[in-house]
Amino acid sequence: MEKIYDLCLAPSAAALDIAGILDGERLLRLHPHWYVDAVEPRQEGLAASLRDHATGLAFSPVVRLEAAPETGDGDTRRPVMRLLVSGYRADELFFFAEGDRSRVLVRYPADMVSEEDEQDVQLWIRAIQEYLRLYTVTTPRTLFFRLLMNRVILPMNPSQRKICLMIARITVIELVVILILVLGYTWYLH
Repeated sequence: MEKIYDLCLAPSAAALDIAGILDGERLLRLHPHWYVDAVEPRQEGLAASLRDHATGLAFSPVVRLEAAPETGDGDTRRPVMRLLVSGYRADELFFFAEGDRSRVLVRYPADMVSEEDEQDVQLWIRAIQEYLRLYTVTTPRTLFFRLLMNRVILPMNPSQRKICLMIARITVIELVVILILVLGYTWYLH
């Protein structure tokens, strides 16, 4: 079964240097629910040992990333990348640009796919989409978030990400309370 999802990326996403931006391990770490226990390069791709934080299931997919895949003759789609996955809920994720729209074609192994499987695949696609969005334009903001993602967030597992997010929220609340106290104190003195 095949399904096409719209990515809402800028048309410049088709011109990205995917091989320089993504590798197999980074793609696996983009899924917000996966613990990446071990990664081993193999002839057929990158073999990984993963645990799903949401369900607790362990699985071992083999992932192969093709940064500039070939398309058939007469195909109007401009390929961005093809992600071949064995041992997962989807067999292939083909990212392409068609006109000014970017899309992904997902090939599922069965004729019928459960809603849970489809939601898990869409979660991974959205994470890849948001990561690629950081590279479609270069601004100080995107440079900061690229650095934050690559150096801090992606090496963490899902539990560590949740803890860091909680600490960041508490810190923001503390700063707001301190600011209110300082402003209130200075207003009261005048």
